[in-house]
Parts: sequence; structure tokens; C-alpha cells
Amino acid sequence: MNRKLLWAVILLLALGGVAIFAMRLLPSFYKEEMKLSVMLEDVKSFVVNDGMTVVYKDGIWCSQDDDYYPVNNVTVDDFFKTLKNAALHADRSVRAGGEKNQITLLLNNGDKINLWFDDENGRTDKVAAVYENESKLLYGDFVLPSQPYQWFAQPLINLDDDEIEEISGVDPHDFSFKDLIFYQVAQKADFADWMSKEIKVVLKNGVVINATIFAQGHSYWVRLNLDTSIMPTAEAYEFVKNNGFLYDGWYFELPQPIGSRLFGMDQV
Repeated sequence: MNRKLLWAVILLLALGGVAIFAMRLLPSFYKEEMKLSVMLEDVKSFVVNDGMTVVYKDGIWCSQDDDYYPVNNVTVDDFFKTLKNAALHADRSVRAGGEKNQITLLLNNGDKINLWFDDENGRTDKVAAVYENESKLLYGDFVLPSQPYQWFAQPLINLDDDEIEEISGVDPHDFSFKDLIFYQVAQKADFADWMSKEIKVVLKNGVVINATIFAQGHSYWVRLNLDTSIMPTAEAYEFVKNNGFLYDGWYFELPQPIGSRLFGMDQV
């Protein structure tokens, strides 16, 4: 072997050694077999601004902090679909900072991926994904609410006011389906010492919504029960059958303005 060939072999071996050493140091975030898009397939729970932990349980996404009440699974599925698509074209970056909201993705192996973002009306077009000390910038049309309660399907009952036939227990002007949002959910609650009020809403198709409002101080909760009138339509029967599980046995915390309006300030 001549001298030039010998030096060429030595140089190649040296470069190979450096490459192997660099691959060992390269964070798993960027290894070919551990691309971000692949890591996202291993997410089974996530935390929204340290205020809600959403887990995948029995085939649906639920709020662990709300007795595993279902969150809006369409929102979650769309979020991950957009996130995975954006991850396929993500670039390594230095996180600029300034993002005020964080969602922490929890992987099965115990690792975490932090997503930092600024939202406008629950949407954003840029998310910084941080794993260990490395960051990738993702671009897309993200539906990404920053408030935990916004991950629930809101409002509490997705109906229109013009479907109402009759209301008792509250001034009809004080009741609106679209305003009936909620903050948190509990399956077991003791309201024995709270004041309560009954509201009944009958829809034109025969659906009957019985609501019990509980009030104490500036706190308001509601319990709902779905039923039908004596001669309901097929539509009413199907609505109660398909949606009853979302309300029976659950208690929902209402925002103070909504609760006080429905309960009546003079009665608190």
C-alpha cells in the first residue's frame, strides 16, 4: 500500500469514527428512527397549561381531573392530525421564547415533549416542540385551546334556542343554550347544604331537559337529566338515547355570571 493510499484509509477511518461519535451524541429527537412524527404516535396523555390532564381511556380522550369525563374528541384528533403532518416538515430551531401557553405530551416510555404556543381564539399557526434541550418549529393550522375547559365540547347542550317549546323555573330571556358553558365536571358531589332550583326545558320535538341548579356564594353547579314527553318524536328518542350518558350522574360547574342569572340573584 503506497503512502497516499494509506493516508486516505486513515482519513476515512477517522471520519467514520467522528461520524459514529456524533451519532451517539445526537439527541434521539433527531435520530432517523425517532423522528418527532414517530414519537407522536406514542402519546397517550397530555397536560394543558398544568390545569388539565387528558388521557386516552377505553377508546376515547377524557379529562383525568374530571372523573374521566369525555373531552371533545374531534378537537383532540384534529390537533394530533395537524401536529403529525406539521412534524413531517419540521425544522430544527432555537426556540425564540415569549410563548405563554404550554401543552406537555407524555409518552409511554416516560419522556415528555413540550409544546409552546401563543393562541388567538383557540388557534395558532406556529408551535415550538421541545424535547430535552432540542427544539423544532412546527407550522400549520392548529386548533389549540389554551384554557383547559375549552377542550370540552361546548356549550353543555348543543341545541338552538328556537327549538324550545316551553321553559319553567326561569325567565326565558335568562336562558340560552349557546351561553351554557361549563368549567369542570364531577361525578360525585355533595350539595346537601347548597340552595337548589329546578328548571325544565321542553323542546318542540319532545325532548325534556330537567336541570337542577345548585348555588352557594358565588359558586354554581348544574345537574341535567334528559327525558322525553309522553309522545316524543323519533328524533327526540334518538337524542336522549345517544346523549344521555353525557349528563346522567354528572355535575357541571357553571361560570358565575351564567349561574347567577339562571338561579336569580335575589334568591342567593
